[in-house]
Amino acid sequence: MEDSKHAEDKPWLALPRHNREKGCSMRFQSVTSNNVYHYELAACASGKTLCGSSSGFLIMVDETSQISMIDPLTKARRFTLPTILPSLPPKPSTDIEPSERRLTHKYPVHKAVLSSPPDRNPYDYILMVIHGEERELAYYSALTQTWIEIQEAGRYYDDIIFRLGKFYAVDEYGKVISFVSLVCHAMASSRKQVRSTLVGVIREKDARVGDMGNWAIFLGQNESMALSIRVVKGAKGNCIYFTDDNFDAYKYGVVGGHDI
Repeated sequence: MEDSKHAEDKPWLALPRHNREKGCSMRFQSVTSNNVYHYELAACASGKTLCGSSSGFLIMVDETSQISMIDPLTKARRFTLPTILPSLPPKPSTDIEPSERRLTHKYPVHKAVLSSPPDRNPYDYILMVIHGEERELAYYSALTQTWIEIQEAGRYYDDIIFRLGKFYAVDEYGKVISFVSLVCHAMASSRKQVRSTLVGVIREKDARVGDMGNWAIFLGQNESMALSIRVVKGAKGNCIYFTDDNFDAYKYGVVGGHDI
């Protein structure tokens, strides 16, 4: 019952853990009530770092590029995906600083976003990630249980979101790409495995937004979102809040950003 009340108090911010903190407790602060909740998560003590929060799940990756997804409210709903590296080997790059190359190899997934909660239908969701030294796009299909790299999309992506049935990605130059999800549902009477695909459409024309009114945008390792200031205490309208400035010293911490 208590977790049910907590769920109604979302969305949350994941507060950073510091080296002096012991145990596996993670703290979450509601942006609507400012209440802080403490949860014990074994995943945070097993060499994992947070690479996303999407559809109510925390998404973590370890040094082998294996991704785990866990619902912090139930903790029983945990999904582990195949490692990315066997199918998507890291590529050599000459335009990345050695220190950053070391960090991106250690934690090869920069951001991950779900198309839907994996517990709703374990065989009908897609997880899209920004990965590797050159921040390329790839996605995991729960139906085929495979990772697929989107080579035609290019590289150096900064953010991805899922909205109204489509994935959107933006690179560091401001180019926006949208993806239409074409997920084929397997028939109950058939044992044939149907492959799911994504079709990319490149959009390079920017549209300037003059005023967001009573809305605030939250960007970072969280699932980027726009929230009304009527429900977010202390937030100002027409503002963008960054949950992480991506400063390398903190970028790959246990829960990512330290500077909201």
